Amino acid sequence: MNSLMERFEKLLQFAPQDEVDVYSKKQLKKRLYRWKNSEKSSLCDIDYFVNGKEYNSLCKSIYRVDELEKIKLKFLRPDLDGKWNFSTPTKELMEKNGKGVCNTFRYDPYSLEKWTKVSKMNMEKVMVRAFLTKFFVPVSIKTVSQYHHAQDVPPQYIPGLKNLKELWSDFKTGVIPLEIRLSVYTKNERYSYVIDVIGDKQRPHPLNSISLPNEPDREPIDYMHIDRILARLDIPELLKNILELMFHSTEVSLPDIAHYFNLNTNVAKNSMSSLVNKGFVNVRKNAYYKIDMENVRETAKSLK
Repeated sequence: MNSLMERFEKLLQFAPQDEVDVYSKKQLKKRLYRWKNSEKSSLCDIDYFVNGKEYNSLCKSIYRVDELEKIKLKFLRPDLDGKWNFSTPTKELMEKNGKGVCNTFRYDPYSLEKWTKVSKMNMEKVMVRAFLTKFFVPVSIKTVSQYHHAQDVPPQYIPGLKNLKELWSDFKTGVIPLEIRLSVYTKNERYSYVIDVIGDKQRPHPLNSISLPNEPDREPIDYMHIDRILARLDIPELLKNILELMFHSTEVSLPDIAHYFNLNTNVAKNSMSSLVNKGFVNVRKNAYYKIDMENVRETAKSLK
């Protein structure tokens, strides 16, 4: 734990130093402690080549590299029995100035083999964006004391869908990444990678336990629209996961929602009502739900 804390504590040097005190360091230690003692599963390990130099820790590369020019991620030692639903098995991802190349395999949860042969590896030109799903920004006890409760302190960082160079610049202002959602856009779809920065592993997608046999055809730009909303909107994680499921579905019933997310009927209904009230979902007969793509597009455009 001490070496882990020392590694992340180094990134505090990039933050405003009047916000770095014993209190803020203690809060960072608590976040790392919760991670260390949580149940975690992974799909594979990740190594990084940042500006041509190899690192086994993204945290170390952030500390040592002033400005990101190019990055390559190598996905190593995949768990062939892992929860790969909504994740794309990948060998390498190379990125520079928002564009890159991705070497992927195909995973089919309905196939007996599930994994394609190595000879069928697919190389594609892609556009790469990312956003922080978990992060830490130091706030001093002096700042916290100005409010009645710690949760009343205004957000110190508002996540957004960005290219990796922009995200790297955020790190250099003291934003410490704990988990990153990497979005890789092809001509027809989007690959999502959940990167655990603390453990330097790819984690299963939040929807990994759900299999959808018939997904709707979406316009390529719509994948970026939904990611921009997932990145920016300050709504509970459960609602984000349900909204992403709705994006990948044609129509979902209330019992399906309750089953997929292990919710009782009332919690499921309240969650769906919240998404309906926000305009992201339409409801039919109070039981069947469908995403409102027109409102998703309009909201996403307003978040640019």
